[in-house]
Amino acid sequence: MKDQELFEQISKKLSALIALSFVKEANKMTAEEGVRLLKRFGLSNQDMADILGTTKPTVEVLKSRIKSKKKQYG
Repeated sequence: MKDQELFEQISKKLSALIALSFVKEANKMTAEEGVRLLKRFGLSNQDMADILGTTKPTVEVLKSRIKSKKKQYG
């Protein structure tokens, strides 16, 4: 197995573990809070959308809101 294939398999499994762990807490938080949390793991917008059960454009909007709030409130 090539290194790239191995990396992709590990990455998919890790994303699945994050998603499973996250589902338990997802009901207790807003989508914006979920994006804020998942962003810390360095996930792509699409990965975050898949975990949150939403779309990539929605994640992009939420990230933009988070960034605006950060600028506004320091």
